[in-house]
Amino acid sequence: MVNAGSYLVGAVQLALVVVPICFSAYRLRQKLLPEWAGAPARLVESVVAVALVIWISEVLGTFGLFYAGALIAAALLVAGTVALWPAGPAAAGDPPSPATTQGMVPPTTSPTGGAFWSHLVMWGVIGITVFTWAVTTKHALDRGIFNFDSLWYHLPFAVDMVQTHSVVGMHHVETVFTNWFYPQNSEVLHAVGILLTGRDTLSLFLNFGWLGMAFLAAYCVGRPYGRGAVTTVAVAILLACHTLVVRDPGAAKNDLAAAALILASIAILVEAWNANRVVPFGRNTSERNHAMERWALAAAGLAVGLAAGTRVTGLAMAAGLTVVVVVLASRGGRLAGFAWWFLPALAGGGFWYLRNLVVAGNPIPEVEKLGPISLPHPERLQEGRPDFSIAHYATDTGVWRHYFAPGLHEAFGSLWPLVVFGAAAAALLAVFHGRDRIVRWIGAVALFGLVAYLFTPLSAAGAEGEPVGFGINIRYMIPALLAGIVLVPLDRWFDPPELHQISNPAGRKSDAVRLYGLTGVLVLVFLVTNRPDHALHVQARVFALAFVLAAVGIPALLLYARSRGAGAAVVTAAVGGLLVAVVAIGYPLQRHYLEGRYANTGSKEEQIPGMDLNKAYRWARDVDHARIGLAGTTAGFAGYGFYGTDLTNRVLYLGEDGPHGAYKAIPTCAAFRAAVNDADLDYLVTAPFLNFLHPGSPIPSPEARWLRGEGAVQPILREGQVTVWKIGGRLDPSGCGSGNAPLREIPNTPAG
Repeated sequence: MVNAGSYLVGAVQLALVVVPICFSAYRLRQKLLPEWAGAPARLVESVVAVALVIWISEVLGTFGLFYAGALIAAALLVAGTVALWPAGPAAAGDPPSPATTQGMVPPTTSPTGGAFWSHLVMWGVIGITVFTWAVTTKHALDRGIFNFDSLWYHLPFAVDMVQTHSVVGMHHVETVFTNWFYPQNSEVLHAVGILLTGRDTLSLFLNFGWLGMAFLAAYCVGRPYGRGAVTTVAVAILLACHTLVVRDPGAAKNDLAAAALILASIAILVEAWNANRVVPFGRNTSERNHAMERWALAAAGLAVGLAAGTRVTGLAMAAGLTVVVVVLASRGGRLAGFAWWFLPALAGGGFWYLRNLVVAGNPIPEVEKLGPISLPHPERLQEGRPDFSIAHYATDTGVWRHYFAPGLHEAFGSLWPLVVFGAAAAALLAVFHGRDRIVRWIGAVALFGLVAYLFTPLSAAGAEGEPVGFGINIRYMIPALLAGIVLVPLDRWFDPPELHQISNPAGRKSDAVRLYGLTGVLVLVFLVTNRPDHALHVQARVFALAFVLAAVGIPALLLYARSRGAGAAVVTAAVGGLLVAVVAIGYPLQRHYLEGRYANTGSKEEQIPGMDLNKAYRWARDVDHARIGLAGTTAGFAGYGFYGTDLTNRVLYLGEDGPHGAYKAIPTCAAFRAAVNDADLDYLVTAPFLNFLHPGSPIPSPEARWLRGEGAVQPILREGQVTVWKIGGRLDPSGCGSGNAPLREIPNTPAG
């Protein structure tokens, strides 16, 4: 557990990184985009802050210097450098032109004249979304993070960075997939939290930051057209959907992280376009305006690069947005526009692809072929499940009826056709009926993202005719759906008739019954699709309500007070008081979390379903500074629980290295015993092979059989097919009996 002193040290260390980073992001935005204010400015600052944390960590981790002290020193150094940085061209000179500021001054009213009520509805929908997220988070706070991917690789990657003080190593968590090649921007952020506080408590709440960025980006997309509140309500339909609510809150999943960053890139492009509505991209006559336009492109490129550095599935929409930037630039400025966009994007996500290129000879080793060309890639002895795409079943009505339709219903509720096809229709309508070129091209990007999803490997994973992975991987579609649904309120059909011929309706007052009606319909779809009322009947509702008050209610009141003339000093003091209260409340919350973390002593809902790891997890809670080996993929896929409460155990999945960064299953008894010796283990956990096609029926894995007759190991705990062994000396590789057959088969495929 953590005493009060250690907790406060962690809080201070966290503040010594967060405060300088936020200051640096604010000053950089202020110097490079000085006319941006309000929500767009905060969005750019958020993107820059995330980038600064990741860049500092990557630089330190590349040289094995990823320590708390080094991270704090680097954050302070960056802040000091930015503070002393003299004003550049973008922050000096003549007053901004109307073309520059036209889109940047926050409109004081919506086209209907009902800004207060539309924003009240917006904050209500945000609060409901946060409430449903907080309910899921409370479950993790009570028992530990049990999200599958978080246990499998997100959090093990983060802890490995902390333990090795490096970000360039390949941490092998099992031998079925090759996820050590995944981009790891989000894991770096979790590693920073663990490094500074010594615990993983912050990982429970990190995704709320991405939720906030997604809402802010949605507001910024609609804001230049006087529709910020309505676009925010539209995206809430997806942000509160089942497929996100059951996976991202209280976990280290990064689906929303990538989606929020892509939406942020779109929002910055929309804001930049509208800021220069009089003179479009690349045609400014003012050198000052041109400098700010370039920095806006850089900020948008940085956001999309961070998304690609978070999930490979973000690459398709990143490519689509790159085309948009090139097309919308003037003919003479396309190369420069591409450079201002692409270089920050490369800086945001290129680190991981460069690492892969060095290790495997391929920036995306999962891609084994490019047409007829075979690319370098790691070979595997075992595989998880066939990686069919949705396009593979395009005409299979049985699969659509038995898998796709039920999966979509579970993900988006009973109105799923309206949500999915509505977002696609909005994107298509924007292409042909969009109010300006940027909206039309964003519609095209959303459509491209949806088409790319249909061809994404693993989107219909599973045996032929049984795509059991479809429902889980619907999350791959979220970025494209967000880009589509945010365009619904921007259609010109919702303009009052007298505004149809006006290029900039923002700030106009008129009777807009259609827009009011749209808001009502969106709220209704939000409620029917996501059924947030179900969360009112669970015990976690009290915590969730308190969380909404602190995370949504008080900030909304402070923003309202500021808009009504409250002084900056008053608001700053209120924010400071809120932060102090959060730190004070955080200590008992963390103690509660660590007391129940992986205790697995309650009902079946509080245990690891169907994996026979409950006793092993309880055992690992009290083990520290030990070297624990894992064998059998069930243990590998849930390896995070073995790091211990203080995250000091070194957890190693036993396998053997191969060409191009491969890490394969050990095929023989003698090689396995030798690997145990080489790993210098204190304990070894053997488990069955996880059957992806039928998870409730694990397949025996031979590692436990290979230990028979070995006197240097002693079983200390058994549950089902899982055994924890105490290693008391060196194993004898020559002591394997003749009955220990080698591992050759791929046991979970139909051919196995």
